Amino acid sequence: MATTRLSDVIYGPLFLPTTIQRIAQLSRIRNSPIVTADAEIQRFANGPGDLVQMPFWNDLTGNSNVSTDDPAQNATPHKLTQGQDMARKIRRNNGWQSANLVASMLAEDPLDAVATLIAEYWVREEQRIMGQQMAGIFASSGMAGNKLDVASEDGAVTPVMLDAEVAANAYALLGEYGQTLSAVLMHSRVFYNLRAARAIEKFKDPATGLDFDMWDDKVVYVSDQCPRVAGSTSGFKYTSYLFGNGALAYAEATGGGGPKKPVEIDSVASAGNGEGVETVWYRRHWVMHPRGVAFTGTPASASGVTDTELATGTNWTRVYDPKTVRIVAVTTNG
Repeated sequence: MATTRLSDVIYGPLFLPTTIQRIAQLSRIRNSPIVTADAEIQRFANGPGDLVQMPFWNDLTGNSNVSTDDPAQNATPHKLTQGQDMARKIRRNNGWQSANLVASMLAEDPLDAVATLIAEYWVREEQRIMGQQMAGIFASSGMAGNKLDVASEDGAVTPVMLDAEVAANAYALLGEYGQTLSAVLMHSRVFYNLRAARAIEKFKDPATGLDFDMWDDKVVYVSDQCPRVAGSTSGFKYTSYLFGNGALAYAEATGGGGPKKPVEIDSVASAGNGEGVETVWYRRHWVMHPRGVAFTGTPASASGVTDTELATGTNWTRVYDPKTVRIVAVTTNG
C-alpha cells in the first residue's frame, strides 16, 4: 500500500479552505455574539500593512434647547465629532513535521484529520493571544473604571468568591449598559466553584443544537488563560472577564493583507540521513480587537506585534466612553 505523505494531503486549493472552515467551526468564542465581523473591518484587514484604523462617530451630547417663539433667540448647534479606534494585525505561523502528523495521515480522510488537528491548535492560540490582549487593556490606566477587584490577599483564609452580589457590582461599573453584558470568560477553578454551588445551568441553542453553560443569564466560556495570581499570604486571585455583544471585532486577513503563502510544504531530502523529512508551514494574519480600546503602541518589529507588546498596558488607549467599552474585569478568590 502506498504511503500517504504531507505533500499528498496539503493540496492548497483543498487544504486551506478546509482548515479555515475548521478553525471557524471549532472556536466557541468566535461563534458567540461577543465577536462580530463587519465588511469595514474586513476591508481594513485585507489591506496592506498591519495597522487597522477604525474611525467612529462620538455620541451626541448636551441638553436639548427650550423652544420659544422669540425670533431674536438663536440656538447654537453642536458639532459632530469623530474618534479613532486602532488595532494591529496579529501575524503568526507554525510548522509541523510529518512525524507529528503521522497518525492523522493514517486516518480514513487524512485531509480532514490534518486540517482539524491544525485548526484545534489555532483555536487554542487565538484564545491564548486574546488573554494577552485582556491583560494589556486592563493594565491600561484608562480602563480603571472597568475593573472590580474584591479578592482578598489572604484568599485561603477569607476568600471572596464570584457570586450574584459581586456580579451585580461588576455590572454596575457600566451603569445602564451593564444590562448588555451577555457572556463571561472565567478560569476553570472559578467555573467548578460555581458548579459546586449549583449556579451553573445548561442551555441548548435551538439554532445550532450546541449545549452551553449559563451563569447569571450569561453564556460561560472557560479558559485557564484567565489570570491566576498568588495572594500575598495565601490562596490565589482569579480574574474573570464579562463581555457584551460585539465587544470584540474579528477579521481574517486575506488578499494583500494576508500572508503571501498561507500554506507551504518544506521538504528536506537529506534529513533523516537521506530518508527525507516534510514540514507543513501554516501562516495566518488576523484581527481580534477589543472595541473601544485602541492599540496605540508601536511594535518594535515591523513584522508584527508580540505577546509582550499586547500585554503591555501603555500600548493601549481607551477611546470610547468607559461605559460603552463592553468589557469588565472582575477579580475574586475563586
